[in-house]
Amino acid sequence: MEEKMADTSTICKLQVGLMHYRDLNYTIRRKIGEGVRHFILEEVIGQRYIGAGLDTGVVLEIKGIPGQDLGVFNGGAKIIVHGNAQDGVGNTMNNGFIVIHGNAGDIPGHMVRNGKIYIKGSAGFRAGIMMKEYERKHPVMIIGETIGDYVGEYMAGGTIIILGCSLKNGESPVARHVASGIFGGELFIRGYVANDQLGEGAIISEAAPDEIEKIIPHLTEYSEIFGIDLNEILNSSFSVIRRAGQRPFGNLYVPSSKIARDFKPVHRNIKPPCAFACPVGIPNPVIIRKLKEGKIEEAFDIIDNYTPFRYSCCGMVCPGLCRASCTRNSLGEPVKIDKIAKQYHPAGKVKILEDPKNEHIGIIGAGPSGLSAAWHLARRGYKVDVYDREDDIGGKLTHNIPDERLSGPDVSKDLSRIKSLGINFFTGTDVDRRFFNELREKYSALILAIGAQKPRKIGFKGEEKAVSSFQFLRSSKMEKKEWELSNKSVVIIGAGNVAMDAACECFRFSADTVTAIDVQKPAAFGKELERALSLGTKIIYPRFIERYEKGEVKLKNGESLKADLLIEAVGEIPELDFIGEKLVFERGSFTTNIPNVYVIGDVAAPGLVTHSIGMGLRIANRLHCLFQGIPEAEEIYEVVDKRKVNVMYFKERDAFYNTLDDCFSCGTCIQCDICVENCPRGVIQRTGENFIIDLEVCTGCGVCASVCPRGAITMEPI
Repeated sequence: MEEKMADTSTICKLQVGLMHYRDLNYTIRRKIGEGVRHFILEEVIGQRYIGAGLDTGVVLEIKGIPGQDLGVFNGGAKIIVHGNAQDGVGNTMNNGFIVIHGNAGDIPGHMVRNGKIYIKGSAGFRAGIMMKEYERKHPVMIIGETIGDYVGEYMAGGTIIILGCSLKNGESPVARHVASGIFGGELFIRGYVANDQLGEGAIISEAAPDEIEKIIPHLTEYSEIFGIDLNEILNSSFSVIRRAGQRPFGNLYVPSSKIARDFKPVHRNIKPPCAFACPVGIPNPVIIRKLKEGKIEEAFDIIDNYTPFRYSCCGMVCPGLCRASCTRNSLGEPVKIDKIAKQYHPAGKVKILEDPKNEHIGIIGAGPSGLSAAWHLARRGYKVDVYDREDDIGGKLTHNIPDERLSGPDVSKDLSRIKSLGINFFTGTDVDRRFFNELREKYSALILAIGAQKPRKIGFKGEEKAVSSFQFLRSSKMEKKEWELSNKSVVIIGAGNVAMDAACECFRFSADTVTAIDVQKPAAFGKELERALSLGTKIIYPRFIERYEKGEVKLKNGESLKADLLIEAVGEIPELDFIGEKLVFERGSFTTNIPNVYVIGDVAAPGLVTHSIGMGLRIANRLHCLFQGIPEAEEIYEVVDKRKVNVMYFKERDAFYNTLDDCFSCGTCIQCDICVENCPRGVIQRTGENFIIDLEVCTGCGVCASVCPRGAITMEPI
């Protein structure tokens, strides 16, 4: 690529040549970020998607032949082509101005909803197919010469003008099936059009003077751009083509047909795959949409309603269950929610949602689950006291996760907001049997969120010489103990994410080799696994340990592994002796056999930090409903079917869109109006965010569900 700057402040010249279209579009985006607004692209040879999604204020001058979908998703840029263009000019354009000084290929103006496309020469088939308009958005396309079949097919709005400038009298500038299926907008044709050239549902009449008056401003602008005599254009008569009445296809549908009795379209938001996979249920598509609209505070309010750990968990330590389930994986990479969480996380004053309540709630444990519960209860007005044996709060976030993944200053960003809520923290406090009984009597509810610190034991000879992963990670972070592992070999029993954290720490202490063994397929995944493997961690399974002696791990299959250090990472169990009786609870339930005592976090079910945060949210909601005497809302488990998300609308966007634009908004309507504009009977109406479907006229054909990009419309039995 040869890059030349014609003007160091405003114009950037690019010699394109054989540059890949991804590189070209990336370069344009990068230069825009640096302040460039005017580009001259020379020697363009079929590069696709030039000008995709660009905003107002950007000008692209193209010398050569741009490839398919020039100006796709254009948001306001001006694109000038000094020559011909290939198929799909202005595909799904939202705004802007595209000028073609030559001919254009098929489907120019496909689904365009605003802006202008001026073509000096001819264009191919299906120009303006599904063109639409909404409120003040009214697209205009002018074609100077002739057009192929199906111009204006399924047109729902806007204006198409075809001039036939070089034709002789009696020749028609249009081909067959003009405006086939039209149900909105209008086409102005300069020259002869026969009735048999019209498509189904279209009618033609001579354009009246007041109708011509409406298009003169566009014709004036067009003639000035291309140097054409406006008077010569206006000397010939124009025909106008519109839909035939209010319901041009009414006779093709039978409201009482069988399919109409069986199914109906239902428009509603369905849980996206990312929120369904997230243990907290964070609705990232809703948050991302607010951020894109510039409604930052509204987005932060939504985040705070789900988690106090948006930065430290979502952005740092969570392995990314949401990203693993993201529909965009089908196109390559998922939405980078962790990056978004780091960039957009609440940092201001925390909002109290409700007036003070009479109930007083105690929480034992200041880890992720206990702090999550305290956060949500305090925001609802409850008095909350939190007890912890450590001298500071945060649990494993503060004490066990390596600094490389979560440093003290990073976690403090979220902890400081929790502390601002007026929660009473009693740190450095051990809870014994007597004190536990006192707390039971003191509080309206007592939540056990003590986590799990006691290492599990496998039971092999020499196990006493092993170090637990809990102690190893804690000592390296809290005690700042430097383990001397230079030129030494480490074996880790277990291959989950904690084991991978331990492996990475071992390499930080200059270990020569690190090998993780497991009796089953390793449970590690995500960033922890990737980082450990990249550092050189070896994982072998299935392997069963027999004994550890003389610096060697003896396996039951006869293998021996050198182990100057043996780390057990097979999990921990909670220490519950202080309760004084056996604690009984059902897995998945927070209630116990002790009245008004609840369990959450690793006590209830060992898991990720995210699982603990989710349990804190759910116990807070449950206690609030209990104390206020209101029904507890049932969790919504219906998730959008990924097969219903029309990925075709979003292909090839990765190279051109910022991180926020990557989200498909699966299952969540963004009022794109594609269903409104494509309904064959026009039975869908929208007011604001509310949709009304006339089921008396609807035939249940399913077009709305099939064209919905996000799967927010489903066909359900009546």
